[in-house]
Amino acid sequence: MLNNPIITMLILVTPIIIPLVIIGIVKACSNKKTDQNPPYIYTMQNGYYSCPQPPYPNCPPPPQAYQNRPAAQPPKAAKKHDMTVSNILFLIGTAFVVLSGLAFGVAKWVHTSHEGRVAIIMAASAVSFLLSAVVGKFLKLNGTSTSFYVLGSGFIATAFLTAGYYKLMGEWLSFGGGGMYALLAIATGISAVMMFIGDKIFSKLPLIYTALSATALTALFAVLQISSDLMVTAPVFLALQVLITAAVYGAEIFKGKKNELAIKIIGSCAAFIYGCFPVIYVFQSLRRSTFISYIILAAMIAQLLFYAKKTKEDVLTSISTMVTVLLAYMTSLNIAQVSEARYGIISFCAFAIAIYLAHCFVPFLKNAFTESISLLTAVISAFVCIYSAKPEGFIPEMLFAAAVSAIIAAYIFHKNEIIQSIAGFTAPVIPAFITGMTAYYVSNAYGFDENTAYSAAWSIFAAVLIAAAVFIAYLPKFAFNFHAKHPRSNDVVLYVNMVVSGLLLIVVPTARELMLLPALMCFIHFAVSNKLRCNVTALLSSAALLSCVYAILDEGTQGKLATTIVFMIVFCIYMAISKLIYNNGIIVKSNDRLIFDPMLLSGWIAIIMMYQDTSRNSVFFFLIAIAVYCASFIKKNTAKEAASILLTVTASLTALALMFRPFLVPESKEISWKISIGIVALVGLACRFIWRQFPSVSKCASNSIYLTAFIALLVDALYFDTAVNTIFVMSVMLFVLIVSIMARSKTWFIASAASLFTITVYATREYLMALNWWIYLFLAGITLIALAAGNEYCKKNNQTIKSSVAKRFSGWTW
Repeated sequence: MLNNPIITMLILVTPIIIPLVIIGIVKACSNKKTDQNPPYIYTMQNGYYSCPQPPYPNCPPPPQAYQNRPAAQPPKAAKKHDMTVSNILFLIGTAFVVLSGLAFGVAKWVHTSHEGRVAIIMAASAVSFLLSAVVGKFLKLNGTSTSFYVLGSGFIATAFLTAGYYKLMGEWLSFGGGGMYALLAIATGISAVMMFIGDKIFSKLPLIYTALSATALTALFAVLQISSDLMVTAPVFLALQVLITAAVYGAEIFKGKKNELAIKIIGSCAAFIYGCFPVIYVFQSLRRSTFISYIILAAMIAQLLFYAKKTKEDVLTSISTMVTVLLAYMTSLNIAQVSEARYGIISFCAFAIAIYLAHCFVPFLKNAFTESISLLTAVISAFVCIYSAKPEGFIPEMLFAAAVSAIIAAYIFHKNEIIQSIAGFTAPVIPAFITGMTAYYVSNAYGFDENTAYSAAWSIFAAVLIAAAVFIAYLPKFAFNFHAKHPRSNDVVLYVNMVVSGLLLIVVPTARELMLLPALMCFIHFAVSNKLRCNVTALLSSAALLSCVYAILDEGTQGKLATTIVFMIVFCIYMAISKLIYNNGIIVKSNDRLIFDPMLLSGWIAIIMMYQDTSRNSVFFFLIAIAVYCASFIKKNTAKEAASILLTVTASLTALALMFRPFLVPESKEISWKISIGIVALVGLACRFIWRQFPSVSKCASNSIYLTAFIALLVDALYFDTAVNTIFVMSVMLFVLIVSIMARSKTWFIASAASLFTITVYATREYLMALNWWIYLFLAGITLIALAAGNEYCKKNNQTIKSSVAKRFSGWTW
């Protein structure tokens, strides 16, 4: 009995019909009760809302203000459905009955035939519709009624899909057949129709959204049913997307209509989904593009441009630019497949330049985003051209890259200062790659020496950069009108060109055949740098010239001494130019110009290069160069104290260099030592002259150095312990002692006397050591007695030993 679907449906429907019957009985009873007991309405008496007034004759009448006051209307009571105990019990009982019916249906579902299952779902749909009508009609629960209606509509679509699943409508119209998408389209179409009907009945906004979404899915499944080949369905989806977009945004058919927002939202989503299929096909067939691919991209570009012009949205124009770049790339791939990869790359670069020019000169297409995208595409294509070229043929690629470089250089005259700066920084990049790769291709194609090719190429490129800087700097003088329309806000491009050219001159390999070309470029670079507002770039040309000199010397066969002498000469020339031309200061600001001393700031490179080894020649020239370098820091604006310090360092380094001199080197160490002591003494004399404007410093510095030399002479006498040397040293010290007495100098008197005593003791050390110990004891006693007698004598005369000695040397100075 349970296998009969009719009986099963009756069993399932009975638990649902019973609550409906109960609802009808409760509603009928409620209506009768309401008719028997009409609500009591109080009438207005004397302008008051109240209960009936008893007759009180002694009561005074209401005030006149209240009598003339307009009668207030009673507020309307909100209609409320009372939730009585009966209703609560009814709802709980209904829920239990429905749950029991569902449990029974689920338990018996397995034992039901395929047709019976479809019938059960249809019966559930009918019950849902019936519940929707009853709940909406009698209980006035509009939301609940709508929910039951949506549930019934879903059961209809589910029943249809279930029938397709069990192949009740044939093999073709099933999930495993060829009409699967047709099955889905019909199911979603049924849902769409039911939702539209529900919207007419209930006027609920979610229903119209659901109806439109189901309609969009119906169209999607219907197109997918046409063919499984994306090449066939992509144009159909494109047509649907175009029609929907045109209807919603182009013709604006639904503007001002009731469901305009819902149609616009669902239509936009549907158009986007439909449009994804043609885009997927384009990327899928990118390397093997078809006529359909071109139609799709052309339609997309046309739509984007149309709606960009209509809505004035720059985003759409930017997207159209990216699609145009994709079209150019696809076309170049097609060309590369038909002919060669080289022609495809060249064509892509040509397309990129054409796209940029279109977006640059067509006002409708021009904005910051489109210009940036097209320019970036052109730059990428230029680099691809440069690196894809071959020695057999590279001129077209380099010409296209040069065209892109010219486009970037044109932004130097842009109105925006930031863009000017960016263009100034990036302008030499592509030309540098062109130069390097061209030198490589030329050397490989024609068999030239790579060193020679690179030397010539980089020297020419440096010359071009310098010439460009000169042209831009002097442009206002011979093209004033152009400069007035396109003024430069900064000099970034000038300094970038000069810096790049200077660095190239430093690192460029100098070929033997082209030694003079980089050197000539260094002179030109130096001259141009000194014409700029800030000549800091002249440092590079100064350093580059030293690099050229080193390269020239490295090619020769001369020895290290010759290299040291050449760099010493070059260094002296640098310092002479520094003294003659840049003597005002190391860094001077004058007439809105910032002038550096490039000779001085780059001279240290020559000093390093002249230090070839640790021989006396190399050390001597190295120390002399450092001394001259320190002296060259003295300028007109140098403070006197700083100048004196620098001269002192110079004198000290010169003295040190003379000590390591490669000439006049005696064989005797005694003579060499004494010459060095004499040189140190000359430094003291030089310090007295250098610090003459500061007497106290002059005296202290010179005396310190003199004493150092005097101590060194004493050490000389002690170290070289010969009679002749001792007599010579003692004679010098005796002479100093006599001079100090005549000059009344305490310092030199003490120093010379102490030295003489030391030498005497050291010279007679053998005789003194031969004496008996009691003689030293006797001498110590005599010395103490003499001190005691002297102290007593001084006390007798009201003096001390210290005051007595000070009195004897009162006229002496330190």
